[in-house]
Amino acid sequence: MNKSMSPRDKWYAFLAGENVGPMVSPLCDDWTIDIPYRWPFEEPDPFPPGHGDAILSEQMAMAGVCGWDATFLCGGGFIPARKEVHPESKTTPIPGGSRTETCIHTPYGDLTSITESMTSIHTVKRLVETEEDLRRMTWVTRMQIEYDDKQIIADGWRRKEALRERGVMGTWFGPPVGNGLSQDESLFYLAADYPDAFRELSEATAQLTMKQLDLLADAGFDYLFYCVNGTDWGSPAFFDEHVRESTRKIFAHWRKRGGFILWHSCGHVKAFVEMGAFNDLMPEILETLSERPVGNVPSLQWAREKLDPKIATKGNLPLNILLQGTTEDVRADVRRIRAQTAGTRHIVGLTDDLLKNTPLANALAFVDEARKP
Repeated sequence: MNKSMSPRDKWYAFLAGENVGPMVSPLCDDWTIDIPYRWPFEEPDPFPPGHGDAILSEQMAMAGVCGWDATFLCGGGFIPARKEVHPESKTTPIPGGSRTETCIHTPYGDLTSITESMTSIHTVKRLVETEEDLRRMTWVTRMQIEYDDKQIIADGWRRKEALRERGVMGTWFGPPVGNGLSQDESLFYLAADYPDAFRELSEATAQLTMKQLDLLADAGFDYLFYCVNGTDWGSPAFFDEHVRESTRKIFAHWRKRGGFILWHSCGHVKAFVEMGAFNDLMPEILETLSERPVGNVPSLQWAREKLDPKIATKGNLPLNILLQGTTEDVRADVRRIRAQTAGTRHIVGLTDDLLKNTPLANALAFVDEARKP
């Protein structure tokens, strides 16, 4: 690799197929190592603790301290301009915790949800439960398409200027499978019980998605951190009916605007590999092909042999090894990953996001072993 190449340039050279040497990039969205936060660069910290964008400084600091190839994540800032679609919330105490009631007023009736927080959060009533609720949510979705475009774009470039050339900037995104719906079993029942109303909401969400993609591109974002649930959550048939084609349209539009896709599925993806979903949709980067017990692929090597060689894979060191193992445990698993992916486009990473209080010594060993020629 050219020593004068910036981390950002290195990513784009890698994506273009150039040999830039070993790549190592864990999923990291805040400060998670077992030492107090510190800013390791000469210039002032742009987003110090307490700032609204502090997690970006934490991500930059983590990359600076640990030495990996950074991908940065921040929110797109999509706050609807129309105040009438902003939810009203009221929290009241209950024995052992609190109860939160949320309401959105629509011309077709109110959308309401109730959650209770004690030792865990329990949903008493979902925001969308009936066919009428689906149509109310469709109205909300159509109203959400208006944003303060100038502010979103300005915020994006302010963050990107702070990141400088330290890496690439992305944001969380996903398939438009029903805006505002709970991501649990109720989604499947709503789709099956009220197909016309569900389709109407999905079409409205797809229009909203395209508007958001254009704003993200104008705001300087490089990639979509595209989150798709594995088959531990949904079936291949549900994926084919509700995810595949909308994802194809999102990818085509985003690439037309100059961005790339980092697909994240941290659960069971064996069926997606076998049915050719990744080779069909061709994300530039695919994270993560986890073996059991985290995922369900037989091995990284098995998956790599079935994937298009142009797809760069990312992963796959188990989080418990990085958190609780010795430095030699970490190095041994990095060697295992590299042996299984030798000769392929693979970025050494993790099975998911870095856990709190990960030992700095383990993080440094992870990077050092991954960087070896």
